[in-house]
Amino acid sequence: MMRESLGHDEYGSANPFDPDDLAQLNAMGPVVGSGNDFEKYAVAVIIVFGALIIGGLMAASMAFGHRNGFLFALGGATAAWISGNALLLDRPRIYALFVGIAAVMLIASTITLVT
Repeated sequence: MMRESLGHDEYGSANPFDPDDLAQLNAMGPVVGSGNDFEKYAVAVIIVFGALIIGGLMAASMAFGHRNGFLFALGGATAAWISGNALLLDRPRIYALFVGIAAVMLIASTITLVT
């Protein structure tokens, strides 16, 4: 097989990798050079907790006139928001603590809504 010119593959497009190095690149895996992906998980935590679950609990508590349920949901939303920021700042223990606080407050909000 005839080697292509440096930096180009057989289709003429620029290729930053030497084809002979692909085995070595695959052995290193996708982690090399990618840093951490905590940002994706932090955004997911903020969106899921904040918009879907807690927003629904807050709206239901307001609709049925349960002030305590609303305040528990608001506290859970705040704790979940803080946990998302803790994950973004790479603080896993603080993240776990605030996820636990948010879960307890959301369970309390659900209990006040049901009873």
